[in-house]
Amino acid sequence: KNITAWKTPPQIRPFRQDDFLRSLEHAGPQLTCVLKGDWLGLYRRFFKSPHFDGWYRQRHKEMAQKLEALHLEAICEANIETWMKDKSEVEVVDLVLKLREKLVQAQGRQLPVKEATLQRAQLYIETVIGSLPKDLQAVLCPP
Repeated sequence: KNITAWKTPPQIRPFRQDDFLRSLEHAGPQLTCVLKGDWLGLYRRFFKSPHFDGWYRQRHKEMAQKLEALHLEAICEANIETWMKDKSEVEVVDLVLKLREKLVQAQGRQLPVKEATLQRAQLYIETVIGSLPKDLQAVLCPP
């Protein structure tokens, strides 16, 4: 909901076991699962198990990647020319560097994005670089 093209993606809030356990009453598995049981006890045991840390780290990584992918998509859907109109060269170069970084992540399969988004990001990079003075273009696009 809060992902916009020109702001950094939102940070993932830290996981709080107590908050999660309190949410089970209103949004727990008992609402969709026909099995009855001690869901609080099950989750408490899972939090203490050696499997929780690995599971949590993997889910956190997936969420961070998804946020970065959604941010890249938001940038690619924005009107880059309008954004560039009142920006300094430093801000424009910063955008190029950030877009390149996201593109490298996405191409390395570290971000779940569509091929069309990758192509649009590359086009945005070329458009932004083309708007800069020749000396900066030479620095950003060495032969």
